[in-house]
Amino acid sequence: MAFVRRQRRLPAPLLDMTLFRSRAFSAALAVLLIGLVGVGGAMFLVTQYLQLVDGLSPAVAGLWMGPPALAMFAAAIGAPILARRVRPGTVMAATLGVSLAGYGLLATAGTDSRIAVVTGFAFVYLGLGAIAALGTDIVVGAAPPANSGSAAAMSKTVQELGIAVGVAVLGSLTTAVYRARVDVPPGTAPDVAGAVTDSLAGALSVADQVPAATIAQAQAAFTGGLNSAALVAGLAIAVVTIVSAVVLRHIRPIGEQ
Repeated sequence: MAFVRRQRRLPAPLLDMTLFRSRAFSAALAVLLIGLVGVGGAMFLVTQYLQLVDGLSPAVAGLWMGPPALAMFAAAIGAPILARRVRPGTVMAATLGVSLAGYGLLATAGTDSRIAVVTGFAFVYLGLGAIAALGTDIVVGAAPPANSGSAAAMSKTVQELGIAVGVAVLGSLTTAVYRARVDVPPGTAPDVAGAVTDSLAGALSVADQVPAATIAQAQAAFTGGLNSAALVAGLAIAVVTIVSAVVLRHIRPIGEQ
């Protein structure tokens, strides 16, 4: 509140609060923020799934992240080209709609669903490529030329904030689900039991001191947390999909006045 009040009084503010009067500016920032919350959380959890649940080495897990990266790359290049003929809000809504299928795959994945998880994350990354490219363009384009630098900085800041919030919120949700579902056999040493109930990584660190069934159950509990986080993120993405389709529909294709 102090920051906002100060910026409104300064003759040359760091952030011109009047920019938020533009529906396109505010809506595009909201799409970027919420979209990156989902992506940040999904990226954080999918990389853990591939290594801790599916048992892949870091190098192999990195290779499996290649197809999602290519999907994001293709969307980042293709979305602006498509937006020359189709309204950007429609392109963003369509790609976010595709990413909803990805969150659906993550929300229904099991402990042996590597292909589904990677495919789902590729759809999620596809949406990221489109909204990062077009959302930034809309944010900067909605601001007066004198404020274009401030608008571009806001776009970048919102994206970084979204990733951080996604890791914190969806990671915490997954941890809460994991701790609610994991069980420790009676008679387990307190330090071992603490490691198992703390996190899946902790459980794997003491895998030689607990039954194999306990590790399998811990992996299932983590996967259940991933399912819950993907469901929550998917609901949020559904909202910004509607925002893109409705609030940003008046923006003409790139190149048109």
